[in-house]
Amino acid sequence: MEWRLQCPKCGFRGAPGEYHPWCPKCGGPLEIVGATPRYDSIMGEGSTPLVDFNGVLLKLEYLNPTGSFKDRGVSYSLQLARDLGYQCVVVDSSGNTAISVAAFAGRLGLEAKVYIPRGAGGGKRALVKALGARVFEVESREEAAEASRREASRCFHVAHMTSPFFLEGMKGLGLELKAEAEGADVILPVSSGSLLLGVYRGLREAGVMGFRLIAVQSPRAASLRGRVRVLGEIGGSSGRLLDALVVKSPSRLSEIAEAIESSGGGVVVVGDSAVREALGELVRSGFIVEPSSAAAWAAFRLLREQGVLRRRVIVVLTGSGLKYPEVLAREATGS
Repeated sequence: MEWRLQCPKCGFRGAPGEYHPWCPKCGGPLEIVGATPRYDSIMGEGSTPLVDFNGVLLKLEYLNPTGSFKDRGVSYSLQLARDLGYQCVVVDSSGNTAISVAAFAGRLGLEAKVYIPRGAGGGKRALVKALGARVFEVESREEAAEASRREASRCFHVAHMTSPFFLEGMKGLGLELKAEAEGADVILPVSSGSLLLGVYRGLREAGVMGFRLIAVQSPRAASLRGRVRVLGEIGGSSGRLLDALVVKSPSRLSEIAEAIESSGGGVVVVGDSAVREALGELVRSGFIVEPSSAAAWAAFRLLREQGVLRRRVIVVLTGSGLKYPEVLAREATGS
């Protein structure tokens, strides 16, 4: 059966093989009905190392080609765009997704348009341009989202917050963890939620049971507070360092909360002072990660002190610190 998209909220059903980044009737996230395309890695994305660090398993997603877990969903999405006949792709992003889209679009011969809010990291913006994407700077994250939506009429919109195809690519992470996740705690940063939902869907597809999902969020964007059990808060109310965890109202928030609740997990809210300490420990141990990855390690340290973790723990390290040389020099060393 050829795939089609449908909306679980309003009942919309798309035509076979017709792509929509979100429901054209109600704007909600869509789901796939039917067999999905199968795509292979094209730049070495996926199959990232899983290493033991003092008894904790670290999944090194920051070693994907562009230094982010986003490569999994972007690779799948852009290979689909190519097969559907699109010539250009568009995305709104302040960092990792923009870099990934620019890189994979170049690899696949697609034009990339990236809308970035003013104030996003200059290094990341320069890298997106170096990769050949057309960069459009707007005032805010909301304006970036609106501008990219207008382009969706002719360009493939890489809807990383809503697209089920992006999640299809992200499922690979869950499938890679199937042997270790049975009965384990899986600690991972959550912003738009594609990482958590990809892991959840992949593990469920693999038949893995008994795992707990523990989300880690910034105080500035703690969308799960009040929806799932808060397992702890540490590091104060500032989330300045957590520029990759800024989505305050994820499109799939109810689904994210449901996945966490059904696994018996919860959320840990981590502020800058705890991130700074965790970042220093990881970097000095050879794990060159971005601050948002360090937040997951800070959450692990807190829960370990509380004595509530299971025998096996997996911490997902999502982004590369090589994109943050000044931050690492300042925050990880205390200089």
